[in-house]
Amino acid sequence: MIPRTLTLQNFMCYREGLPPLVLDGISIACLAGDNGAGKSALLDAITWALWGEARLKSDDDLVALGATEMMVDLEFTLDGQDYRVIRRRIRGKRGGQSQLDFQVRDENGWRSLTPGGIRETQQLIIRTLRMDYEVFANSAYLRQGHADEFTRKEPAKRKQVLADILGLSVYEDLESRAKERARAIEGQIRGLEGQIGELRRQAERRDVLVGFVRDAEQRVADARQRITEAEQAFQAAVAKVQELETVRTIRDNRQEQIHQRRAERDAQKQWLDRQMDIRERAEGWIARRAEIEEGIRALRAAEAERDRLAALRDEYDRLQQRRATLVQALAEAEHALRADLRVAETQVQTMRERAARRPKLVAERERLAAQLTDQTPMIEALSAARTRRTDLTDRLRRVNELLRRRTELEGDIKLKHDSLVATREEQKRILRTLADQLKHETRWRAELAEALAERTRINEEKDCLEILRNDERVLAEQVGGIRAECETVRRQGEQINEKLRLLGPDVTVCPLCKSELGHDGIVHIQAEYERERQALRQWYAAAKRDADQLEAQLKRLRNDIRAAENRIAALPDLQGRIARLESDLARCDTLRQQQIEAQRLHDDVAMRLMKNDYELAAREELKRIDAEMTALGAIETLEREIGALDRQVAALENRSREQATLQAQVDALHREIRQIDDDDPALHEQEQIVAELSRRLAQNDFAHDERAALATLDEQIAALGYSRERYDQAKAEAQALTRWEEDLTRLQHAEEWIAENDDDIARAAERLRQLDAQIASDEAEVQRLDERLRDLAPAARARDAARARLDDLHRELLAFQKDLGEHEANLRRAEEAARGLADAEALRLALLERKSLFDELTLAFGKKGVQAMLIETALPELEREANRLLDRMTDNQLHLTFETQRDTKKGDVVETLEIKIADALGTRVYDAYSGGEAFRLDFAIRIALSKLLARRAGARLETLIIDEGFGSQDARGRERLVEAIISVQHDFRRVLVITHIQELKDMFPVQIEIVKTPHGSVWSLA
Repeated sequence: MIPRTLTLQNFMCYREGLPPLVLDGISIACLAGDNGAGKSALLDAITWALWGEARLKSDDDLVALGATEMMVDLEFTLDGQDYRVIRRRIRGKRGGQSQLDFQVRDENGWRSLTPGGIRETQQLIIRTLRMDYEVFANSAYLRQGHADEFTRKEPAKRKQVLADILGLSVYEDLESRAKERARAIEGQIRGLEGQIGELRRQAERRDVLVGFVRDAEQRVADARQRITEAEQAFQAAVAKVQELETVRTIRDNRQEQIHQRRAERDAQKQWLDRQMDIRERAEGWIARRAEIEEGIRALRAAEAERDRLAALRDEYDRLQQRRATLVQALAEAEHALRADLRVAETQVQTMRERAARRPKLVAERERLAAQLTDQTPMIEALSAARTRRTDLTDRLRRVNELLRRRTELEGDIKLKHDSLVATREEQKRILRTLADQLKHETRWRAELAEALAERTRINEEKDCLEILRNDERVLAEQVGGIRAECETVRRQGEQINEKLRLLGPDVTVCPLCKSELGHDGIVHIQAEYERERQALRQWYAAAKRDADQLEAQLKRLRNDIRAAENRIAALPDLQGRIARLESDLARCDTLRQQQIEAQRLHDDVAMRLMKNDYELAAREELKRIDAEMTALGAIETLEREIGALDRQVAALENRSREQATLQAQVDALHREIRQIDDDDPALHEQEQIVAELSRRLAQNDFAHDERAALATLDEQIAALGYSRERYDQAKAEAQALTRWEEDLTRLQHAEEWIAENDDDIARAAERLRQLDAQIASDEAEVQRLDERLRDLAPAARARDAARARLDDLHRELLAFQKDLGEHEANLRRAEEAARGLADAEALRLALLERKSLFDELTLAFGKKGVQAMLIETALPELEREANRLLDRMTDNQLHLTFETQRDTKKGDVVETLEIKIADALGTRVYDAYSGGEAFRLDFAIRIALSKLLARRAGARLETLIIDEGFGSQDARGRERLVEAIISVQHDFRRVLVITHIQELKDMFPVQIEIVKTPHGSVWSLA
């Protein structure tokens, strides 16, 4: 992954409006600036864009203070293909929102690869890069304070650190899981062994349980026989009780019947008493018949008077309404007459005032007529001035239009000139950029030839590697056979030693067959054993020497194989380097064509600028506009002449308006005088009208028909004999007598009730006598039944005793059945245990085999298994890469080796990871170095670890970012360290180094200066 362009918006200390940071054409650069300026924040932006990871854990904390949204846009190249990642974060009150877009460049521009949500897109980015954030942070990114994380650990802990860097924790997890599975299976086995013991004990009880079942079955049969006999006795006792219960039911029914009849008698008696009370009240109303009829007659007379007056009310209201209409008509006639009088009086007053003003109006008319003159010469002069002004105005408008067009044409010519100048300068910049990009072509061709030769050598070495591996297998088999024979001989020697121990000084009997041998026999056997043991020792020594020689030869052969494998392992990197160089050279051909095209375009534009060969049509039109403007005259001259004409026209128009005003005033005065003369006869006539109207009002000489009709209506109202007071009195009297209507209704209801209910009252009295007779008969029957029920209690006690006996027998049977069920269940369990015992034994054997498998996996995944093998495989590669860097940084003064084992004072061998450094003074451990030398060692090992980790992740390490202090280095050490960094730039496409030491900037070919301003941090390239 090679970063090309980085665009930031409101990310940490970087605000809006920053130009993109373009890294194209930069192979190694220094990020310089004061502490806190934002150097490391740029690297946080790269990691946050690609993986959503940065030093700050919360995405909202990355948003610049005061902003609510941030964005990082990163363009990078991977395997010759351009990619782009845009990640946004919007901070909200209830949780922020994130957006992620992954794009690839094709022939049509940028095309989105985003599959769906952020999680799916992130996984696609990781698969494309072939590394996650942890791999990047431990390989391409050398963070502050982490360069010596590996070397500063104790030797015993370095293997763990190396395992963590190589990602071997997955094997520790597998080891832990294998242990857990083994422990779980062991627990299953222990539980199963307990089950097997229990199953065996249950199976052994089967014969005893069969006898228990037979005895229980006999007890159940005997109990059932006793229950049958007890049930017969119980049924006889129940029948006797049921017979007496029937008698009691009959007695209870009779008592209930007595109760019901007594209730009916009481209800009948109450009803009869109520009816007699009602009949007595009805007879009282009948006694008042004469009084009620007299009240009804008085009510009818009052209602007749009320109805008569109500019939007259409509006629009375109609006459009153008509009278009101006539009164309103008289008022309106008087009002109209008075209005006519006021109008006539106003007209008389106006005519008298106008006649008084006539002498003044005549004098004013004569004075104004004297001021009027002849207007013909003035009108002719005004017309000529207006015509001249119109002509000059048209000429001035045309000049202004030409002037605006001239300005537009000059703007177009200037715009085209600026565009051509910008194109020329852009082509100059492109030519400089292309020249910078093409300056490495010669070196790239030499490197490609060298890389192709190296690839040929590695391919030849791959053919030899198989032969070496065959030799290794043969030697390994020989060593294994000899070691196995040595082990057999060793066991035989131990057996002889054990036999000699049994043949002590006082032994005369053979310890094996117990036969008597005597002292001479024992000595003879001991001598034979000694000769056999001596022969075995001689053979063992010779075989061990052969095995040691073969192992030494095998070790050398394996070293050769390892060296060849390491060289062959570099083939993928070499292939990538060849592909990269070929891509760069192919791009050089494209760039050269671009250079030729840019030079041609630059020369063409420069020639057009020099000859003014652009916007020719505009230039011709500009000439025509200048000629026409000259013919029309200058704007200032035209404006002065128009101004003079405007003043002349204004003066003539003022004089014309004054004469018109005077003529209008004279005409108005003439009309008013003539109107006064015409109004003189009308004044006398109007004065007579005023006198007549005043007389009519004073004598009521108007509306004679309305006055006669009003007098007639007053006579008719008086003759009608109706008033509202008489009507209200008649209505109140009728209302007071309405109570006799209610009394009449009650009288009628009383007569009807007596006629309807006298028969019912007689029947109710008869029914009451019948109920008294039935109650007496039922009470005698109940007394007879009570005599029979005296035998019920003894019969019930006999039944209860029979039931208790039967219940005891049932409980006894249940107990026997329960025992039988338990014995049968125990017998079934014993039989099932016998069958399950074999299955449990088979399962135990299977679990033992499975536990053995997980025990082996625990050893295989442990620190002495696969992890140790992977570390042993990685160390030679790590050692070779670190020494290659040390050779450049120290002029071959330092050389390191890794030792994975060391001898203790007791002579044992323990696992460790020592770092030994050889220099001019000898070989020392890493802890003996400090300062600049230690930093160079840390840096070399850290770079080697980065390359190793990237290769194991399947990714190509093309970018290196170093964010590590240089303060521990002296001036010479800094120079060498910078030289070392520059020397590894051929191993990386892009190297970025971060430092705040000012004097280091000039040691790098490109500097990216970071400056913190009040408006946020900014960058600049130098």
